[in-house]
Amino acid sequence: MPAPAAARDGGDVLRTKICCTIGPASHGYEKLGRLVEGGMNVARLNLSHCSREEAETVIADLRRYLKENNSTAQVAIWLDINGPKVRTGKLAEKEVYLKAGDEFTFVNDATVVGDNTKVSSTYTKELLKVGDKLFVDDGLLSFTVKARVPEGILCNVDNSGHLGEFKGINMPDYVIEELPTISAKDALDIKFAIKHNVDIITVSCIRSLEDIQEVRLLLGNSKTKVFAKIENKRGLDNFEEILRTADGIVIDRGYLGAEIDVEVVTMEQKRMIMMANILGKSVLVANQMFESMKTNPRPTRSEAADTANAVMDGADGLVLSAETAIGNYVFEALDVMRRVASQAERNTNYLDYQVKMTRSVPKPISVSESIASSAVLTASQVNAAIIIVITELGGTARLVAKYRPQIPCIAATLVAQTARQMAATFGLVPFFHDGTDDTVIRESVKFAIELGLCKPGDIAVITSGQSIGFLEGTTTQMQLYTIPNNI
Repeated sequence: MPAPAAARDGGDVLRTKICCTIGPASHGYEKLGRLVEGGMNVARLNLSHCSREEAETVIADLRRYLKENNSTAQVAIWLDINGPKVRTGKLAEKEVYLKAGDEFTFVNDATVVGDNTKVSSTYTKELLKVGDKLFVDDGLLSFTVKARVPEGILCNVDNSGHLGEFKGINMPDYVIEELPTISAKDALDIKFAIKHNVDIITVSCIRSLEDIQEVRLLLGNSKTKVFAKIENKRGLDNFEEILRTADGIVIDRGYLGAEIDVEVVTMEQKRMIMMANILGKSVLVANQMFESMKTNPRPTRSEAADTANAVMDGADGLVLSAETAIGNYVFEALDVMRRVASQAERNTNYLDYQVKMTRSVPKPISVSESIASSAVLTASQVNAAIIIVITELGGTARLVAKYRPQIPCIAATLVAQTARQMAATFGLVPFFHDGTDDTVIRESVKFAIELGLCKPGDIAVITSGQSIGFLEGTTTQMQLYTIPNNI
């Protein structure tokens, strides 16, 4: 059976996870299959830019490809919903060109189809005044309010550029509190996520822990993970409480960079990655990673450096957005990102990282975390070939991954959704065991041997957790296991 596209030369794996946004350039059975074989770990669907029907087709095609090809790859499905994010409306054409100095109107009527003179907006209340600035599409277009008019606001276009449909609008001088976390459409999107057993859900422009709690309430008993997208100043100010509540973090630098001073974005990104690492939460870096690859076959050197630095700072994963959704070089972008991430990993001192993590984690740590960190240390001391984590809900595996082991970590589970969700965590090689508890270790070892990660005679460090009667992440034991010849 085809192995996941994670193995690389030398019996090692790419630890950094790659997320691909699926759009017109990448949907369809064959293209999704190429992304899987190329190493995509997470497939992102943005319901601000595609319909539920389109998303349903992508989900079905992806799962059908994996099943029909007997693939052992675990690919998480991530659904991104709009939340309290202000956007532009529909255009007569997919994109219009705006010229600096021209007048342009943001109208309050959502039924208006826009052109190069006007566009509707999802925010219709009177807010901006003459002289205020607003930015569209992560700040690529800037406007200055010229006058309030009966149908909306009349602006001057500050710089020339192309305007697309449903682009984010920033009004950095204002905090808009009255926008609901979950609109009526968002609520239907969440029901859609539950129906299709989606693995990860994000809501744009999360502002506080109450926003996360509202999403969880709608998810009910669903095991779908909730990641918080940090893309506005309010979310940045409340980051610590959001981080504690969410299952993971997505740092959307584009929209965030239009909300705060651009020179601060990089420092805040580093801070958020470090804090997420300390709590053992997955953190993904998104937006404008390889932006130039929408139209060029290679990224700029600065884009490659930005991506490598995100890996070396401790990001769990990297997100390709427009590059794979609407770009001309979808598969090249995935390939180059994996190569850049691989080189960054090879030049990162993870032993030093482990020492810093041990010092940074607040004391005392839980017994479970003590066992997980000890498994990583023990693996180094006995020169183990692999770590195998047996987990029900993924918490034990994430605790091990938190300490960045230098050897591959097989995260084995009997729960299919857990296997997919672990595809968003640095360093884990998820393995879904469609069998019983008493054979999971043997099958996990066989899986690792098939990937070329270990061989008979090697030592495996095995740690396991339980869920019945225990909280997620409860690690109960660790053992050393010499791989036999007759496995």
